[in-house]
Amino acid sequence: MAFLVDESTRIVVQGLTGSTGKLAGDMMRAAGASIVAGVTPGKGGRSADGTPVFDTVEEARAVGASASILFVPAPLLRDAALEAFAAGMSPVVLMVDGVPLDVSLELVTAAREAGVVLIGPNSPGVISPGKSLLGALRADFYSPGSVAIVSRSGGMMTTIAYELTKAGIGQSTCVGVGGDAVIGLDIPEAALLAEADPETERLLVFGEVGTSQEERLAGLIRSGAITKPVYAYIAGASAPAGKRYSHAGASAEGEHGGAVAKRRVLAEAGATILDRYTDARRL
Repeated sequence: MAFLVDESTRIVVQGLTGSTGKLAGDMMRAAGASIVAGVTPGKGGRSADGTPVFDTVEEARAVGASASILFVPAPLLRDAALEAFAAGMSPVVLMVDGVPLDVSLELVTAAREAGVVLIGPNSPGVISPGKSLLGALRADFYSPGSVAIVSRSGGMMTTIAYELTKAGIGQSTCVGVGGDAVIGLDIPEAALLAEADPETERLLVFGEVGTSQEERLAGLIRSGAITKPVYAYIAGASAPAGKRYSHAGASAEGEHGGAVAKRRVLAEAGATILDRYTDARRL
């Protein structure tokens, strides 16, 4: 077992016929993912590398699709995501960044109302090493094991997984929740999924300045909702207050939302704070 994706996840790629969709599709297949359909309106009846292409996600559901990832032009993103929700796809991954705030708010609300797990926007996806990949990640940097990684940075998630893999420490499921200010699945929600996963023994979090995700995770630890060991590296200790740091959601005002405050509240809750991301090798 893993959480979010595993061998049973049957994927539809919305935009599989485009260059980005094809590249990601190749990466997913190489990681063991089962891609059962592509969706490109107007190209139904064709195939992409042997995968049938349909005009709608509803048609893809008829061949067993259960999860979706979107590679569509920006003006079509909203309608494509809503179509995936309506067809019951879950999880749904939005890798694209720069999504307007009002669209993100609408999609996050619609996903929750539909009971769909939305990952992103601005997410690299989710991987259960050796089982499946829903996203665009270097699967060879990951290895099967019992440490879950939840990260606000896709690049840092892969970097940390690589450090763990080199140290002989495998991963159960790794999810990049996205770096935008408004996202679907966030760190606390992902931590609860890791808590419920029997294959996951420890949780490693990559956080950064801005938003309240890390503080809310600390609240879950204090309440006893998270009982498994939590390790955290929080980036941005030198980020100037009031300035955006890296991601759209990474901005702290004064001490509120700052890296030092996040480290303190997590430590007080019982999490182990890493001074360097390379310290993950000593988990």
